[in-house]
Amino acid sequence: MSEHGKSQPEFFNNAAMQAHPQFASTLANGLAVLGCFASGAPTLGNKDIAEQLSMSRPTISRLTFTLVALGYLRRDRQTGKYSLGPAVLSLGYPLLSQLTIRQIAAPAMLELARYAHGPVSVGTRDRQQVVYVETVQGQESNDTKPGIGSTRPFLRTAIGRALLHTLEAQERTTIIKYLQRTHPEEWEKFGQGLEVAFAEIDSMGFCVVAGDWRPTLAAVAVPMKGEVNGMPLAFNLTVPSYSADRKQLEKNFGPRLLNLVRNIEYKLGPGEG
Repeated sequence: MSEHGKSQPEFFNNAAMQAHPQFASTLANGLAVLGCFASGAPTLGNKDIAEQLSMSRPTISRLTFTLVALGYLRRDRQTGKYSLGPAVLSLGYPLLSQLTIRQIAAPAMLELARYAHGPVSVGTRDRQQVVYVETVQGQESNDTKPGIGSTRPFLRTAIGRALLHTLEAQERTTIIKYLQRTHPEEWEKFGQGLEVAFAEIDSMGFCVVAGDWRPTLAAVAVPMKGEVNGMPLAFNLTVPSYSADRKQLEKNFGPRLLNLVRNIEYKLGPGEG
């Protein structure tokens, strides 16, 4: 490992990152501005962004001006507010295009989505949360479909728990300690569910979560063995809770999703599965 790799700060420790000699605070602030739009707000003004990031408006003004010039933000002339620009798509597309698993898995995902009447998705880890990299849904439409790039919490979702299970022990422990420290109430409520999910994955190959993320939703999730393009991945199937009881999730949907993932691992081969 290089000296740079050895000295890399723990990404959960903001103070350590900002004090690190290689940390570029201006770059980090610019990315933080873009991150403000992750909540789904279509437009934000300098005041909105400044309040979210606890920064001065002149600082935010310089950052948004630069991001507009580079194409990462667009400014509405009438309102003076900003929205994400097309350069953001150009930045993310290479990552998605390199994930050949999306093309390999799509037919089987579509078949299962049509059978279960719910979306089948793939997610990976983005710091302390799950981010979706693919979602396939059949002809039936409902409000359960997560868009590519949308995020989910680790503790309350089936895919989050499955993804934590597939991480290396040290990385998993680091994330869990972070969640315990920063989300104590959520940990108290859902931490035990994480242990249950791990036991289910060890015994059945998948975990089941009903009502923890949203009362109206239930899901099964399967972690992939190994990494793909250097990223840990997990699959989930989400259905309305009224349409599937625990028995159907355990005896029908869970095994079908597990079979889907194992077939994909086989197609990818030992180098990428």
